[in-house]
Amino acid sequence: MPPPKFIIGSLAFGKAFTVEEQDLLIPFMRELGVKEADSGPTWPLHAPGTAEQMIGAMLQYMSQDYIVDSRVECMGNGDGTMTADAIAKSLDRTLANLGLKKLNIFYCDRPDYKTPVAEQAGAIDKAYREGKFTMFGVCNFPIPFLEEWLQVCDEKGYVKPKVFQGMYNLLCRTYEETHFALLRKHGIRFFAHSPIAGGFLTGKVTFAADPSELEGTRWEKGPGNTFGNAYIACYDKPSMHDAVRTMSKLCEAHAIGLFDAAVRWSFYHSKLVGGPILSEKGDGVVLGAHNLSTLRKYVDAYVAGPLPEDLAKGLDGLWDGVREDASPLLAW
Repeated sequence: MPPPKFIIGSLAFGKAFTVEEQDLLIPFMRELGVKEADSGPTWPLHAPGTAEQMIGAMLQYMSQDYIVDSRVECMGNGDGTMTADAIAKSLDRTLANLGLKKLNIFYCDRPDYKTPVAEQAGAIDKAYREGKFTMFGVCNFPIPFLEEWLQVCDEKGYVKPKVFQGMYNLLCRTYEETHFALLRKHGIRFFAHSPIAGGFLTGKVTFAADPSELEGTRWEKGPGNTFGNAYIACYDKPSMHDAVRTMSKLCEAHAIGLFDAAVRWSFYHSKLVGGPILSEKGDGVVLGAHNLSTLRKYVDAYVAGPLPEDLAKGLDGLWDGVREDASPLLAW
């Protein structure tokens, strides 16, 4: 079965990727033939909107068939962010930032339990029928909320979500058990982000000899590291570190690095399905990186193809040891 496609994530655009570096990113994306970027109006967190604006500037030098995905502006726990007025204003700001008249995918980033689902779905449908995006997507929706949304769409004839984006990797696979059956039933594709668990699957946290080695990264513990603390809460657990140690031994026997193994598992051995790199069907993997060097490593891993059969089997087995600790990772 062919692997899922990959999408360039832009969370670091405007932070690690500076405006000056975008000139280097453009030929790189042309070289790869990648024509889809995933963005958000609050990215990067220290300068919301910069990522979309950078992509908008890059689009002037890209082919017309380049497509961009973004999402409704969402802060805090999501409550009140999906009112009809908030959706309309957020979408118009995003289109202005990008210099586009239409998005490819427009996501709802997390559930809004305060605003009635009928109002949320109706506002999304209105924007869709106005031609402001091609597909609707959702992120981090628990099953009951997603089922309610789908029911409202069926009852009122509203546009349904076509893509579900969520964290999915070797150590975060609960979606397989909770969501995949419903998604497949309704023809909803799954786009996975965090294939290396924010760097945790590279071993840099588990094998750090001293906390100082993690200073300046998302794994530095401290009150000012809001985004990083979410990853720390997810993965900095004994069972997760044990899994990385086992993974290291398995990979060492094949002279394959942890980064490569994690990425290749996502594309070739996970439950994701898809098509060739340019396919517009099937699932996808969102590849976010802080520099071009890491993006090239992602591509090299993709090109390397499937892992040796016994290694893939061994990596699959890691899930049994972390399943319980991984269950809260679905929405945060």
